[in-house]
Amino acid sequence: MRCRRAVAAALAAVALAAPGCASRSTPVVPPQNVRMDSEVLEEFLEEIVEYVKLHRKLTEKIPIAEPTWSARQISDRQRQLTVAIQNARREKRQGNIFKPEVAAAFRNVLKRELTGPDGPAMLNEIHSGNPKTEGVPQQRNPRNEPRKSVPLQVNAYYPDDAPLSSVPPSLLLSLPALPEEVRYRFVGRSLILRDTEANVILDFIRDVVPDPSIPR
Repeated sequence: MRCRRAVAAALAAVALAAPGCASRSTPVVPPQNVRMDSEVLEEFLEEIVEYVKLHRKLTEKIPIAEPTWSARQISDRQRQLTVAIQNARREKRQGNIFKPEVAAAFRNVLKRELTGPDGPAMLNEIHSGNPKTEGVPQQRNPRNEPRKSVPLQVNAYYPDDAPLSSVPPSLLLSLPALPEEVRYRFVGRSLILRDTEANVILDFIRDVVPDPSIPR
């Protein structure tokens, strides 16, 4: 019970720290159906809270985008944030957020959901837009054009022109909810955490999706 209260307090702190969050009608953390050990869940969410604090601290040092800004100016601002985050996290390695016990818990959740009754539909949705698999030329369809691949590396930039995989809403309900600065995505068979504004890969877990989800 104490762990659950600590998790709730940490997430509430993130919500209250966000400018304008008090006026939003949609909560930062919607009801979830997360079957994870409470201590493991707390450990993961504490890392997310710390990252969001860093993100917002760095954002405050960058000029706020104005309505009159050109696309080039907006792109330059995003690039400034990307570089700032990469520099601040240059010592981070795989497992900095998905620690071993956290990664194991995520694997268990994903295995349960993706091999369950709704698994085939989820796998089809995950495959949609997957940057590692979709658009690869095949003998049966040689006209497919390769899409831009995504480097599976902590602090790597997720290319703007690379596709984004879908994460089924029903699967999201079984994963810990995230604040708006961070999102889950799939790259090939791997689950990643991605900064939504800076397009930086924060951490990843390899090979969490069964092979049949990547049809050739």
